[in-house]
Amino acid sequence: MNRPPIMILTPIMIQDGIYSCRLPAKPRYFEEIKKGFSRLEDAPDTKKTHFFDGRYENIYPSREAFPEIEPLLEVIFDCAHQVLAGEQPLDISFWFNQMRPGHSTTLHTHDDGYELISGVYYLDVPEGSGDILLHLPEQVLNISPQAGVMLMFPPDLAHEVARNNSRHSRLSMAFNIGPKR
Repeated sequence: MNRPPIMILTPIMIQDGIYSCRLPAKPRYFEEIKKGFSRLEDAPDTKKTHFFDGRYENIYPSREAFPEIEPLLEVIFDCAHQVLAGEQPLDISFWFNQMRPGHSTTLHTHDDGYELISGVYYLDVPEGSGDILLHLPEQVLNISPQAGVMLMFPPDLAHEVARNNSRHSRLSMAFNIGPKR
């Protein structure tokens, strides 16, 4: 696969520790990632966790079987290095969340121990498919997702996703970034 050049993006701080990064245009590999996810969603080596309301909230395709994801991971690493203000070697774990109509994602955090920053990248976002709700100490910050936008936030920040009130599925990729082990 021909790789596009790495895009230099500037993360924008929304609030302390919460950043947004928007790709300047729909990248070529955008559709390839969605096709790759569809190909791997039910593959035997794809792990699925967090079974609630008749669906798995987290779907973990194998990185080795998913070369289409590599250009996006490069962009995520670039933004993470900027947010973390360093060039230390980083590692990533990622998973997909496919929210069908009527589904939501329960309140949770990503602080399992090694993470420096967590985030989500939105691939397919129908209108009305559910805001992300970030539970800050003094308020709940509602952010309406948009395709091509990445949010990064502290791993211990509690968050959830409101009900998908659209008639279509929403697809996002969540991730945790920590030091390379």
